[in-house]
Amino acid sequence: MVSKTKSPWGTGPQPATPKASPRRYSIGVDLGQTFDYTAVAVLEKSIVPPGSALFAPVGESPENRLVEGAEIFDLVYLKRPKRGTPYDVVAERVAELATKLEPKGGFDEVGQLTLSVDGTGVGRGIVDMIRKEFAERSARGEYTPKIDFRPVTITGSSAAPRPPRRHGDYWAVSKRDIVFPTVTLFQQRRLRIAQGLDAKATQALTHELQSYKRSVNIATGHTSFEPWRESDHDDLLFALALALWGWQQGTPRRRVRAVQ
Repeated sequence: MVSKTKSPWGTGPQPATPKASPRRYSIGVDLGQTFDYTAVAVLEKSIVPPGSALFAPVGESPENRLVEGAEIFDLVYLKRPKRGTPYDVVAERVAELATKLEPKGGFDEVGQLTLSVDGTGVGRGIVDMIRKEFAERSARGEYTPKIDFRPVTITGSSAAPRPPRRHGDYWAVSKRDIVFPTVTLFQQRRLRIAQGLDAKATQALTHELQSYKRSVNIATGHTSFEPWRESDHDDLLFALALALWGWQQGTPRRRVRAVQ
């Protein structure tokens, strides 16, 4: 299928712009210092109807029905690269993962996903590497999905998240707004861990989810989240929380309609 619209490269038939497929995945990347852990997590969202659903027929076919459902998030990928893995290798692996998650469809559909990366401190340089990796792949003519790229700077304040003020800028988000929804959804059993993931990583993540505590400064009212013990790592939880934040940001509704 081709389009007859003119283009700067000529007046002949031009390939039609591929359609984008619905967003299915969100990637979260927590970048560690040289000798700290880096973690990568991927969430897939689905709509699960309640057990006692009330169906309302729509359209001509009785099979077309709308049902109220809840958003469920499945952790389908969780990895910790070896400590000391070069940051350019991490950037390359993130780009490869994005392409594998959303390959081009049989009718040239372009996949799209959200990528949220902790750019606090050392992360800023790696964020630039990830941007460069996607740009170089595109320049070589390699397929890459549409990326809603959200570099994040973690703040200690309780202020509302601040979106980027210009292209290439960072989201400013408090640790509370990143972590608290993740722990809450896990407790509500709306955040599920898929089978077949690395057993050691999922065990560590479960420990992080169960061990995280909330501290409130009575004088200021400031809320902070910390591991139960200072020696604990929280990189897996934070990568998961970034992936969930990427899904939830801008979509405050918790009940949606799913077509069956």
